Amino acid sequence: MKKLHVGGMAFAAALCAGGPVRAQDDPVIRIEEPKLDFGAIVFGQPVSHTFVVSNQGGSPLLLQEVLSKCDCFHGTFEKTIAPGQTGRIETSIDTSQLQGPVFLTVVIRSNDPVRKVATLEIKGFVNGPIMLLPRDHLDLTTVAGEDREQALFLEVNRKRPLKVRGVESTSTVFAPSWEASTPGRRYRIVVKANGSQAPGLHRGTIQIRTDDKQLPIVPVECSLLVLSSVAAEPGTLFLPPLGQEEARKGKSEKSWKVVVRNLRNRPFTIVSVTSDVPFVHAWNQARSDGSSYEVFVEIRPNDVLRPGRTITNLHVKTSLPDAQDVKVPVWVEVR
Repeated sequence: MKKLHVGGMAFAAALCAGGPVRAQDDPVIRIEEPKLDFGAIVFGQPVSHTFVVSNQGGSPLLLQEVLSKCDCFHGTFEKTIAPGQTGRIETSIDTSQLQGPVFLTVVIRSNDPVRKVATLEIKGFVNGPIMLLPRDHLDLTTVAGEDREQALFLEVNRKRPLKVRGVESTSTVFAPSWEASTPGRRYRIVVKANGSQAPGLHRGTIQIRTDDKQLPIVPVECSLLVLSSVAAEPGTLFLPPLGQEEARKGKSEKSWKVVVRNLRNRPFTIVSVTSDVPFVHAWNQARSDGSSYEVFVEIRPNDVLRPGRTITNLHVKTSLPDAQDVKVPVWVEVR
């Protein structure tokens, strides 16, 4: 009776764990190598692969279904795998209608009571009839005053060649040039972005004109993020919590500072540092490297600060045209 009681407790514990209980003679599915990366191929090129499935249990493993959501996938499989034996799942992918990155999840349903659903992963890259490589857009980032340049390729993989007649831009920010690496098959397009723009995000479109009546324009969306050449570190200054009395009397610490520096390590001067509120005062001191400053902050005596949080801004004006107002948020908390 005691042994039966212990076994019942173990069974109850297994049920409480929420998972199915595997008997000793149950089938056990195992996929030898469940992931396939077929690399980069041209559209229309067939992809086929055999996955090996083994049964590590004590009774026949019954494969019930092998499927993927993509219509391009086709799979055949051995429905019954004896204990200790292996079976095959033959898979193929029709790439004629695919283009770009491919990632397929293949679901395998079986009578394994613990692992009723197993999965395969198939990934790769399909170069379509006409492709822009390495991607169909350009996203560039620069520091104000510095140009950026990047190349992409127009690749023709269909039987009929494609002729590029010219490359134009809808924005003066982006200046394209091109050359035929392999006429009719591969073209190199170089886009130069003008970094003299104001800080912020700039957009434009490169238009590749072709001799194809169905595809006369191949567009390339471009963006350029221009950062100010001067940055503050940290970007936000968090002052330690102050008591009400010390907040009203005013306080300063050497650690209450930010470093304002030129990202290109070029010399500049700070013209002024101002605050949005009168009780926050700041001043600056040049560092020995000549391209950065320390900006110190203090709380001046006041009758304004009350318990709570105040967020204000420092405005750092420099001698550089792209850094006339470098904003540094300052958080003041009074308890």
